[in-house]
Amino acid sequence: MTIFVLKVFAVSFMLIDHIAIVLFLKGYINFGDYSFLRVLGKFSFPIYAFLLAEGFHHLKNDPKRLWEHFTLLLLLLVLSEPVFDRIIHGTFRYYSGQSVIFTLLFGFAGLWLAESKRDHAYFRVIICVLTACASSFIAADYRFAGIVLIFSCSAVLDRFDDWEYGKRLIAMLCVMSVYYLVLNWVGSGYGSPAAIWRHICAMGVSGLPHLILVPALAAYNGRIGYRSKILHHCYQWFYPVHLGVLCVAAAIL
Repeated sequence: MTIFVLKVFAVSFMLIDHIAIVLFLKGYINFGDYSFLRVLGKFSFPIYAFLLAEGFHHLKNDPKRLWEHFTLLLLLLVLSEPVFDRIIHGTFRYYSGQSVIFTLLFGFAGLWLAESKRDHAYFRVIICVLTACASSFIAADYRFAGIVLIFSCSAVLDRFDDWEYGKRLIAMLCVMSVYYLVLNWVGSGYGSPAAIWRHICAMGVSGLPHLILVPALAAYNGRIGYRSKILHHCYQWFYPVHLGVLCVAAAIL
């Protein structure tokens, strides 16, 4: 499994997810079809979190490239957030919920800050918790769970090169299981274990993508795969561009 393949999967599942939202809001598909497509769409964020952590792993010793990547995420946020709000909430200004770009930006910034004292595990945990709380406070997509997943992927990727597939599989199973539990904790309103269990039951099969991804992510071989500058730029700018196209399509529909 290469970076290129993971990018293709991430973009494809995200596109399915957002198309489903537009079609459902416009009344072109029923709730059953919408729910099925959203389940497929849930594959996208764990892959994006994994790719973000892997990208940071390669950039962390290059301050210039770290700034470039942070600036790119910030620009993507500025360009995409109003369009995202328009598609999902019907207005260009909506402050009760933020797009996934906020989550990725906070996650990247948190990893960068934690790297300043990489030899102190407790500091990394503190930064993870503080960043996750900040993400939850502004109601970024996936909230607390999204940041936990990014930090967990980063911790595992630091050791990926030294592990055989079996160890990677176990590590990613632990990462995705923790993410799944935290995601349900958030979904339950940060409730008790009983509330978490009720939420898990209510979610049904919609939680399966998080665990199905484990073998694929464990199979990541550290290689870029197919190289193309055009495709690289397409991947970088896909989020705001596809949202813009969907916004126009929604207006036409």
